[in-house]
Amino acid sequence: MKLYNSLSHSLETFAPIQEKKVTLYVCGITPYDTTHLGHAFTYISFDLLVRFLTYQGYAVQYTQNVTDINDRDNDILRRANEQHIPWQKLGAYWTERFLADMKALNWVMPTNYLYASKEISPMISLIEDIVKNGQGYIAQGGVYVDIEKVQNFGKLSKLSKADMLKIAKDFDEDLDNPNKRHPLDITLWRPSAPKQPSHIPSFDSPWSKGRPGWHIECSAMAISSLGEAIDIHGGGIDLIFPHHESEIAQSESATGKIPFAKYWVHTGTVYCGGEKMSKSLGNLILVADLLKKFSPNAIRWVLLSHHYREKWEYKEEEFQKAEETFGAVIENISAASAKKIDITDYETLATEMLSEDLNSPRLLEKIALSTTEKLSLEEARGLQAALRILGFYF
Repeated sequence: MKLYNSLSHSLETFAPIQEKKVTLYVCGITPYDTTHLGHAFTYISFDLLVRFLTYQGYAVQYTQNVTDINDRDNDILRRANEQHIPWQKLGAYWTERFLADMKALNWVMPTNYLYASKEISPMISLIEDIVKNGQGYIAQGGVYVDIEKVQNFGKLSKLSKADMLKIAKDFDEDLDNPNKRHPLDITLWRPSAPKQPSHIPSFDSPWSKGRPGWHIECSAMAISSLGEAIDIHGGGIDLIFPHHESEIAQSESATGKIPFAKYWVHTGTVYCGGEKMSKSLGNLILVADLLKKFSPNAIRWVLLSHHYREKWEYKEEEFQKAEETFGAVIENISAASAKKIDITDYETLATEMLSEDLNSPRLLEKIALSTTEKLSLEEARGLQAALRILGFYF
C-alpha cells in the first residue's frame, strides 16, 4: 500500500511501526455549530483508510478529539455566552449532532473519542516534560515552546519564518504576547486574566490557573492514547501550519522520539461559491440538509468520488447523479446471473486501486461501468465486497 506523506512530499510504501498494528490520530471538530460537507469529506476519507487497513488485516487504534476548550476566547465560549448556556452544554449538543450525522454516513466510530476538557492532566504532564528538556520556558504564569531550540522547526510546512507569521496571524495566534521570546513561540499554557469573564473556564496547573494551548491538546491526546511515536497523523490540509507543525515540535521536544508521526496524511479543501467552505464565511452545505434530499450512500459516493487530497467545489448535481448510479449498481447486483461469462474480480480491483494512495475515484468509475453489463453471480459477490470495503451499506 502506498500513501502520500506530507512530511516527505512523496508517495511512500506504508510500513507501520509495529507489524499488523496501526496507530492513527485525526484532528476533530470544534463543536459550536453543525456538520458541513468539508467535515464529512475529511472524516469519511479517514473512515475509508481505517476500513481498508482493517480489511488488510491490521488492528487499527484510532483516536479523534473534540476541541471543546483551548487557550483562545474561541467560538464555543462566545456562542455559549451569547446563548446564556454553559459552554459544556453547547459543546455536548453539537458533538452529538456531529456524531449523528457521521453515523448516518456509516462512519466507523474511532477507538478513542477524547474531549480536550477532560484530558487536562496529560497535557500538563507533557508541558512539564517540554520545560524539563529545555525547549520550553515559563513567563508570568504562561508556558511556551522556544522555537529557536526546536530542531528543524518547519520541517512539515517548509515555510519561511515570514510566511509562518502571516499564517499564524490568520489563525489568531498570540503573536503580540509580550511574554514570548519570539512571536512564533508556541503557547502551551495561557494564564487566566486577572478579571476574566465568568463564562471563560480556568483549570489548575503548576504555573497558574488557565487553559492549555490548542496545539498541546492534540499532542497530549495522541501520545496518551496511542504512544509516543504513532504511525499516521491526519487532518485537513489547512492545519499543516501552525497546528501540525506545532504538534511535531511539542511532541518531539517532550519525548525525544523522532518522528512523532511517521506519516502525515492531509485531506483537500471543499469549496462552495468559489470560497473555502467554512463556518466563518457561512457558505456551508450541511450534512443534515443533504440527508433530507439524498441517501447516505449517495452522499458517501460523492465524497469518495473525489480523491482525499483533492480540492473540489460543491455541485448539487453530483449528488443526484450519485443517487442514480448507486441505485443502478444495486439493481445490477440483484439481477446477477449464474451463467458463466467473463468475470471481473471487483474485490481484487478494490484492493489494487485503494493500495495506490486510496484511489477511490478510479474504483468508483469502474464500479459505475459495471451497470452497463450483465453480472455473473461471482462478479456480483465481488462487487458487494468492494462496496463494503468502501463503506456503503445495502
